[in-house]
Amino acid sequence: MPTVVERQRSTSQTAESPTPSQNGIFAAVTSFFGRVSTQQSAPPTASSLASPAPPAMYSNASSNSNLSRGTIEFPGMRPSGTESRPGETSDPNMDMLLHQLEQQNQQIMKDNKARVFAQEQVVERETEDDVDWDFWGNLINNYEQVTRSEPRKLARSVYRGIPKAIRGTVWQQMAKSRSDPALGARFRRLVAQRTEPNSEGARHEKQIRHDLTRTFPKLDYFRDADGAGQEGLFSVLRAYALFDPEVGYCQGLSFVVGPLLLNMPDEEAFCLLVKLMYTYGLRGHFLPTMDDLQLRLYQFEHVFADSLPWLSRHFQEQGVLPTMYVSQWLMTMFAYRLPIELTFRLFDVVFAEGLDCLLRVAVAVLKRSQTRLLTLDFEAILQYLNDGPLFAFYSHAAPDMLVRDANQVSINSRTLQKLRRQYIEEMQRRMAEEEEANRERSENEQLKQECAQLRNKLQELTSKPNSDANATSQKSLQQDLAQQRQENQELVAKVKELELRLKDERATAEAQLKADMDHLAQKNVQLTIKNQQLEDSLQDMEEALVQIKMLYAESENQRETMTKKFEDLRKALT
Repeated sequence: MPTVVERQRSTSQTAESPTPSQNGIFAAVTSFFGRVSTQQSAPPTASSLASPAPPAMYSNASSNSNLSRGTIEFPGMRPSGTESRPGETSDPNMDMLLHQLEQQNQQIMKDNKARVFAQEQVVERETEDDVDWDFWGNLINNYEQVTRSEPRKLARSVYRGIPKAIRGTVWQQMAKSRSDPALGARFRRLVAQRTEPNSEGARHEKQIRHDLTRTFPKLDYFRDADGAGQEGLFSVLRAYALFDPEVGYCQGLSFVVGPLLLNMPDEEAFCLLVKLMYTYGLRGHFLPTMDDLQLRLYQFEHVFADSLPWLSRHFQEQGVLPTMYVSQWLMTMFAYRLPIELTFRLFDVVFAEGLDCLLRVAVAVLKRSQTRLLTLDFEAILQYLNDGPLFAFYSHAAPDMLVRDANQVSINSRTLQKLRRQYIEEMQRRMAEEEEANRERSENEQLKQECAQLRNKLQELTSKPNSDANATSQKSLQQDLAQQRQENQELVAKVKELELRLKDERATAEAQLKADMDHLAQKNVQLTIKNQQLEDSLQDMEEALVQIKMLYAESENQRETMTKKFEDLRKALT
């Protein structure tokens, strides 16, 4: 009889192959994560912080040795590969992976610096029975084939977390950051490049050095000013500032680079950062205009109102805007707030699905604390969101809890595309209105200057002796002045009309939005009441079923008693 894993594998192989997305990620992951999950949450389990692997532990096939695997429990998962141990599998891909891992481990043991580094780090162990190393080994060696043949299993595996030993390698395969060797060579040249004093690069270097001590200060790897962690951060951030002068260096970018460095060397982290910025679209969060960040804030505001209407209305009444708390989450991909192990889990999903999943995570964490947030005022809400225990629950819960909560938030990709179009249309309309208003103001200012010039000429003419020529010129100037005044008044009236129309349109839009929110709120209340009625009905049916079972048991007992009496009577008669 085939095992559960074999049945899943055969089912995945018969499914239609997905079309790669723009980010080069399998489309099945997006559909898998996008649906609403009804699975019960697992009980919280303690998890420790992750630690980086030393640079010598990375190769083309893996980022760690086989000895670095630790223990991570995946609630609801049936352990795979329990019938074979490493070194005993007949899968050639697995043998190749283990051979490469052992070679890297031998190199590490010969390197005193790497050995001391590994001994100082606190690593959460994953037992080999908890990880399907056959599948992950096959993925590393045949990534494109696995994404086509087993997309559902790959999606489920990413959902449960990529193993620590190969997390960096899988991230790079998802982002295709190893497909451009010239990018790595560019990084080496940028690291060696000298910065001129008083230049923009020197200013970036100073700011980077200033922010290093504030990046993951609780992690030992980044705590030492002269340690490999801060030096790696400085190298990657400085190289990217030189690579992308339009972005340069922005605060918050170090919290994106930190998790990368904990899973791969500096050069690979730089290449992956470039893919994350350009291919995944994170760069738009750090540009001076922050166009993409404004778009995502617009999308979040509408998704928030649809998913949590009562909390959204409460935030609006208190004056709490998304820019006051969501911007930081999106720019750092929650790494600024989440424990490092949960940050890794979220990065797994981001590399598989894209940045849109961050909107679901934002709604999920707010939904988890909705009851508490509804009782707070403006200052208390901001303190709770930025410095309070908003993320404390996930620090002590099971590692899967955050991803599960996010999957329970339903956000349709078509809805996001619709919001994107609405945002673009609204921005274009506002820009057109602003351009029209600016043009009218410019013309008005020009007319004022012309009027002033005409007044000066009129004064000059009136100061001279009266003559027929002066009288004619004065009359002509007065006519021109009157005409200019009339045109000026018309322009002023037109500007006021545009301002009033803009005000009316905004008021209409706000009224429509309020009406839509009221409708959604009423609909939510009706659904809540209906759900409660269904639960009450279900409870009544369960109680009735229990009574029926009890009556049935009593009737069975009576039947057995009567049967026994009948048998006794028959024996007595015979």
